[in-house]
Amino acid sequence: MTTEQPYFPPPGPPAMAPRAPTNGMSVAALVLGIVGVAPLAVIFGHIAVHDIKNNPPQSGQGMAIAGLVLGYVALAGWAILIVLFTILAIGAASTGVAG
Repeated sequence: MTTEQPYFPPPGPPAMAPRAPTNGMSVAALVLGIVGVAPLAVIFGHIAVHDIKNNPPQSGQGMAIAGLVLGYVALAGWAILIVLFTILAIGAASTGVAG
């Protein structure tokens, strides 16, 4: 009497490793940097980089750095515009040109 061995299906694909949670401050920094709310983008970006550095399983450092860069670029743009308009206003006031 021959007994057949039970059929076992082939093993499935390996289970996926859980992803590291994304830091919410880094997402906020990126969004605020894109929108142009520069001071908040810089603040949230610095907080996110600090949090990610102290909590290694978190991800989102690239988004935090992108938010920082966009925030600082927006701040520089605003500073240039303020200086330019101030120079133009002083020049117009000194020549007596009224708007």
